[in-house]
Amino acid sequence: MSLVRRRPTTEDPKNGRTRAVLARTFHDEVIPRLLMARRQLPAPGAAGEPPAPGREQVADLTALVIHGTDAGSAAYVQALHNRGTSAESITLDLLAPTARHLGRMWEEDACSFGDVTLGMVRLGNVLRLLSGAFAGDTEPLCGAPRALLAQLPGEQHGLGLAIVAQFFRRASWQVRMAPAATGAELTALVAEEWFNIVGLSVACSNSMDALATHIRTIRRASRNPKIGVLVGGPVFVAHPHLSAMVGADATAADGKQAVQQAQSLVSLLAREQ
Repeated sequence: MSLVRRRPTTEDPKNGRTRAVLARTFHDEVIPRLLMARRQLPAPGAAGEPPAPGREQVADLTALVIHGTDAGSAAYVQALHNRGTSAESITLDLLAPTARHLGRMWEEDACSFGDVTLGMVRLGNVLRLLSGAFAGDTEPLCGAPRALLAQLPGEQHGLGLAIVAQFFRRASWQVRMAPAATGAELTALVAEEWFNIVGLSVACSNSMDALATHIRTIRRASRNPKIGVLVGGPVFVAHPHLSAMVGADATAADGKQAVQQAQSLVSLLAREQ
């Protein structure tokens, strides 16, 4: 989500107290649970996948990415994977919810912008470590559909977009990432290269007018006159009807659904030609 807003120049005492509580929680509750989990780990590849990560695991990872280390965050996720939790489940049920939780904490003044930034960076590092297990040996085939994935220009923290890209690659799509592209750069990309789908990630509801303008510009400039447009992000999870209002073809709640929507859209557009 977009995390650009004015922050106070001096620390609010409430923020300091909240961080102190988080730090105590990390040392008194999270670390003992991590140590216990490591002692109880079965061998990798044990039959039967355990339950998907839930609120407890999200709380653990949130504390680790804010107060811990890169190695500690990676080790925690690797331990879950070793216990049999799939890379897909870790991505959808742990990394994405942790990122959303960090955003809520910042909005509620439970952590600083620096905490969120550090947390997002560490989550991105974990996602990259998982990428091999997630995608396996899948490679795009000759003639595979092509997707351009980008954030709405001006928005920050592209973890959600990176997660969506993993799902597209696993489905053998060719993926072009443009997380920090300007509007002019996005227009130039679709004019120069053929894309079946453009996926745009948006966080804030007050960006809808700008998004609608970008979608119209992309359609006019696209080398593919039948280009499909997908939109995603927290605002569309909460208000999916907004996708039609901004001129998109579809929206999706997560990376797995985004691929399903994109494949259906490509098939539909092919039949219309």
